[in-house]
Amino acid sequence: LSYVQELVFQHREEEAIRVIRKIRTYQEKVGGAALPGNSHFLAEIIYNRCSHPLPVASLLLTAGLVGFLLALNRFIHEEEFSRREYLILNTILILAWAYQLFTLSLRGYVSGHFPLANGFETMQFMSACALILTFFFQRKFVMILPCGLLVSGLAQLVSTLGESNPAITPLLPVLSSPLLSLHVTVIMIAYSLLACIWLNGLTALLLQIRSKKHERLGMRLAIASRIMLYPAVFCLAAGIFIGAVWANVSWGRYWGWDPKEVWALITLLIYSTALHPISLPAFQKPIFFHIFAVVAFLSVLVTYFGVNFLLGGMHSYAAG
Repeated sequence: LSYVQELVFQHREEEAIRVIRKIRTYQEKVGGAALPGNSHFLAEIIYNRCSHPLPVASLLLTAGLVGFLLALNRFIHEEEFSRREYLILNTILILAWAYQLFTLSLRGYVSGHFPLANGFETMQFMSACALILTFFFQRKFVMILPCGLLVSGLAQLVSTLGESNPAITPLLPVLSSPLLSLHVTVIMIAYSLLACIWLNGLTALLLQIRSKKHERLGMRLAIASRIMLYPAVFCLAAGIFIGAVWANVSWGRYWGWDPKEVWALITLLIYSTALHPISLPAFQKPIFFHIFAVVAFLSVLVTYFGVNFLLGGMHSYAAG
């Protein structure tokens, strides 16, 4: 391979191709079943040509920001999106989701496992989760559509911050359990819902800063956030439980006080407090609930990014 690299630098492309073909012939001769099939090679070539998360992130963030400003104006005047606005935003949503599903499917087919083994793949999956949740929740509330686009775009953008498209490699043995896919899927759904609650909180606080007349609108946003909070907390709890079962299968113990485990539990406990408005009357006030939603999301950021990139531990593989 060093010789091939040298030939490429010397612009001796024909000679480089001839050597590569010799390597390929040798691999086919001795590689046996370990060598990927032709369909896997073709799928990886297509994936490498199609997987460009940054342009998709830019599109989603632009559409989400424009949609957010439109929705804010509609929300203030207690109106809905026009048919044309709904059509444009939903077209972007569906096309982005189809693209993400296509690239994730290709990556999963090439790797031979569900693509949830590192930070890039989990952020891509969270982006897709945000879009599909937005599609089903958008009719319930006008702000959900632009918020979902923004969350998806931010997830796509975050996936490009580290190693923007890490190499497809075999899984570590401990990650080969099907419980991994279920654990990460449920957790990503929870994070997507919590991100939407965070954006709802920001919207309500912006409205409150602009004018005290928007208290009723803030109440409507609080209702929408509370509706999303219940499945979010349930998914977070279920994800922690599945992760504990997976840990017992892999390491022989359910709980090891790893930084990721501790911060996931902290996040669960923080958001669980908002489910008890009778015991904690402050949560009955919409403005307090929105401030809580904005501040509480910091625990999610620490759980995912702070632990992966700063604290380390057994879950540090997810940062790759």
